[in-house]
Amino acid sequence: MVFLNPFIIFLGMILYIIPYMWPLSFAITMFVYHILLKNRDEHIKRLKLLFKQKNIETVSLEKYEIGNSIKVLISYLISFFGFSLIFIKISNQLEKIYSKISSIEDLQNLEYTIPKFDLFLFFIFLFFIWFTYVKLINKIIKDQFYIQNIEIQKGVIEKPTLKYRDPNFVLFLRIITFNLYEWFLLMSLIRETNNFYILDETYKIEKEIKNDNDTKEEKNIEEDISKIFNPENFNSKDELLSYVYSKLSKLDTVNRAKKMDELLQKNILTKEDIEKIKKMF
Repeated sequence: MVFLNPFIIFLGMILYIIPYMWPLSFAITMFVYHILLKNRDEHIKRLKLLFKQKNIETVSLEKYEIGNSIKVLISYLISFFGFSLIFIKISNQLEKIYSKISSIEDLQNLEYTIPKFDLFLFFIFLFFIWFTYVKLINKIIKDQFYIQNIEIQKGVIEKPTLKYRDPNFVLFLRIITFNLYEWFLLMSLIRETNNFYILDETYKIEKEIKNDNDTKEEKNIEEDISKIFNPENFNSKDELLSYVYSKLSKLDTVNRAKKMDELLQKNILTKEDIEKIKKMF
């Protein structure tokens, strides 16, 4: 999980009002959506593990798909760029029409019309930009809002922290505020989802899994290192050192140093051998 700082939204807003910097502002916005979607998927994965630890059935979480959230964002981007291109094309055509009008008579006699295919593409991309954005918002807000209710019912959390927003109303507010509402929405979502993951403690799951894996790995290494006591397992000293290195490389720096001291004290390796292994690291 990545906990974003809401300050990144302020940065995006500042870049948006600076001439020729809006592409960077747009990139920041898409990055925030990407992290929110990625956190959403990761949250569901960890919540399933948390439910199993607490002996809570996970059937209620199975309907929430993970893994295709980024595809929704990509679809939205394709729709956005497609709509932008056809909008620019139609705007240029309207500008040409306007340039030919110098009087009311010119307007009455004007026979130039926008190609039907361009209008067709305009409405097609307009539909897709609406459809993909609704799916985007539903994944970030609606899915996690209902998951939040499940957690409350199961006693995982006591109070809600994520507010529900209707995606169609969100899009309407974006239009009438000239996208100003989008900045406010993203800032709120960063704060609310961060609090949500802290409240249900799913942000800790990764650390617990990592610690469990490290413990299991250390036990496996402990068993593997027992092979060193039997000289017949190795054809040469170099083979022995290579084997020890391969096992110690899976440990962190502290445990690695402890294990090398243990091998030295048990006279399995000499000081020269230890130095060779340290140089290899």
